[in-house]
Amino acid sequence: MQPLLSIVVLVYNTAEYLPACFDSLLGQNYRNVEIIAIDDSSTDDSLAICRHYEQRHANFRCLTQTNGGGAVVGNLGISLARGDYVALVDSDDVVTEEGYSLLIAEALASSADIVIGRATRLIDDQHSAAGFLYEPLVWSQHRRISSVDEFPELLHDGFYWNKIFRLAFLREYGLGMVPGLLYADREFVHKAYFYSRRTSIITALVYKWRTRPVGAGASITQSTTQVSNFLDRIRSVEIEWHDFDGIPAAETYRRLIAVTNLQRALQVINAIIRSPEFRRVFITAIQRLLSLFGDLDYRALGVRRVLYLELIKRDEVAGLCYLLALPFHGHVLAIDGHGYWQQPFLDNPELGLSPETSRIDFPTIGFFRVGGWSLNSSQLTLELEIHDTIMAHCEVEFAMQSLDGSAEITFQSRGLKGPGMYIFSVQLNSARSGSLYGLVLRYRSSVGNGQYRLGGQLLTDSGAAVLPLNADNGYQLLYSAPMGGVSLRTP
Repeated sequence: MQPLLSIVVLVYNTAEYLPACFDSLLGQNYRNVEIIAIDDSSTDDSLAICRHYEQRHANFRCLTQTNGGGAVVGNLGISLARGDYVALVDSDDVVTEEGYSLLIAEALASSADIVIGRATRLIDDQHSAAGFLYEPLVWSQHRRISSVDEFPELLHDGFYWNKIFRLAFLREYGLGMVPGLLYADREFVHKAYFYSRRTSIITALVYKWRTRPVGAGASITQSTTQVSNFLDRIRSVEIEWHDFDGIPAAETYRRLIAVTNLQRALQVINAIIRSPEFRRVFITAIQRLLSLFGDLDYRALGVRRVLYLELIKRDEVAGLCYLLALPFHGHVLAIDGHGYWQQPFLDNPELGLSPETSRIDFPTIGFFRVGGWSLNSSQLTLELEIHDTIMAHCEVEFAMQSLDGSAEITFQSRGLKGPGMYIFSVQLNSARSGSLYGLVLRYRSSVGNGQYRLGGQLLTDSGAAVLPLNADNGYQLLYSAPMGGVSLRTP
């Protein structure tokens, strides 16, 4: 019988994790599958393990090839697949027992070209969402869209492994990964989003992305400050930009992708302080991207990154390093009703920077804090510390979201406790019993909308110190790794 789903496993030196990966695939409660494990000339026992599974399972095929990289392996697997749909899996990861049955059910119900499920990070065999940035926003609600224009936030999920793709769709548009490119998944996935005629998102957890110890075969995403790794990421960004050359309908989409890629590239900017070699490579690469993108509006990246990019554009490398080395503070200066980051270059005549590069248009990380929790049997209250000028130019709300995306409760009331201190409350009588809700802050502004999960540097010191916070009737406010932030557990 021809399988409905082909699962392609990209194997390279993951012998320690292969049995868990293969067992999770063979243990799926959806059975109409073929598994194609392709070994990329591993130097450990990976190939032997693949052969062992091939001998024991009729729907398991093992191939080996001369080392060519994950993109080549993935493309080969797609070319060999016989199912109506195909999935790509990294060989150190795990798929949930119901993962593919849920994805296939949605694919058949919606006739989708792509179906996406929720992922989690697997750290010492524990689930965590803390390493994700904006991806949980993509997975928080069941959606079916016919064009990426309907939900441009989709681009934040550039992974290939938490999805299934209609095989005929991939072949119709010649979609695959660029051979030799380490960061080949985002370019492939973003292009697929653009051409997809139906993309579906389910909120169920389908994939567990393992984070391996640094130095023990850690993945490429854990080695982002290596020069070769960083240059590969920049190459993928440039390829992705040119993917949409001459396609007017894709212009807005590729500019959104460009902004997101700049944000990702700037995550490693602090490494330029301690490494002159990385500094030279980083500055040159970012300048090349800024020239390629032209008059890109990157204000949605937030005031800190806007200033960093302006300094890089002007080749003010010494000033940038000086700014990065300073202890950060979120001091805000009010000028004509707007808030500005009060840093050394705000009014420095030598640089001649426009004050607008330091204007804070929305709640930006480092310029607000959440804490002041109050929890009782019927109400949760929190305090937002933020400059009044920022609040005057955007809309802010808080909400509690269930882990599976099936429920959300919005904080209804807002009060002013004092200058720069706002109070939000929510009644808990509508919360489901025995549930876990993650707290999020959402904002809408003139330069874009966004959402934060509340954790880490977004919390006041006192707000973090009092957690977990318990109410007499069993409600608990705590930090939840699976949620990636502060959460409410109901009795």
